[in-house]
Amino acid sequence: MIDINLLPWHLRPIKRSPVPYVASLLAAGLVLLALAGMSVDKQRQIGEQRAILKDSTEKLQTLQDIVDEFERLETQKVELAEKVSIINEILADRIIWSRQLWNVSRLTPDNFWFSSIAVKEKQFTETRKEMNPQTKKEEIKKITVRRPILELTGYVIEGADGTSDINPLTYNMQDDQEFSGIFQLDLPKFQDTLFESYKVRGFTLEYLINQGGRGA
Repeated sequence: MIDINLLPWHLRPIKRSPVPYVASLLAAGLVLLALAGMSVDKQRQIGEQRAILKDSTEKLQTLQDIVDEFERLETQKVELAEKVSIINEILADRIIWSRQLWNVSRLTPDNFWFSSIAVKEKQFTETRKEMNPQTKKEEIKKITVRRPILELTGYVIEGADGTSDINPLTYNMQDDQEFSGIFQLDLPKFQDTLFESYKVRGFTLEYLINQGGRGA
């Protein structure tokens, strides 16, 4: 039996080849396989980095005791360096204390007397510029240092002018070039009190020992 299609050519159904569809499906499959492979590789890399991070964290924890000990030793090193610096300053100054005690006596008015004369150490807060190793910039930091001071404690009674002022003593010491060249008044303290039923004014004078000062 013979079939004859009597439709004109422009009305006849077009027979399409399945090849382009198959090719598109294959291309899409290859793309999906490539993406899956990339995802698996990325997960593997993430896993490796996590393992490295975990190992580094564990090693850091094992070294924490060593880090703490190092920081403690560094702190001790700074403290010892400050003490050595103070000792070296005192030795370098070569203050002749017998001469300076004579100066104290020479400059003290008759209505003053001392209960204690001593060299002590006192803490001071200073600002210094230090290089920050991380930012490579200078930063201003406040640090605590210890410096030697001359501490004078005693009493003053009423003088010829009827007052018990400590200014005559501090003025004499400030006006004397030899004494003020080595000692600088830092913090005077005083209070009115009684000494054996007499009204007196107790005082404490703290003098910084200047670096590079010399006794005569």
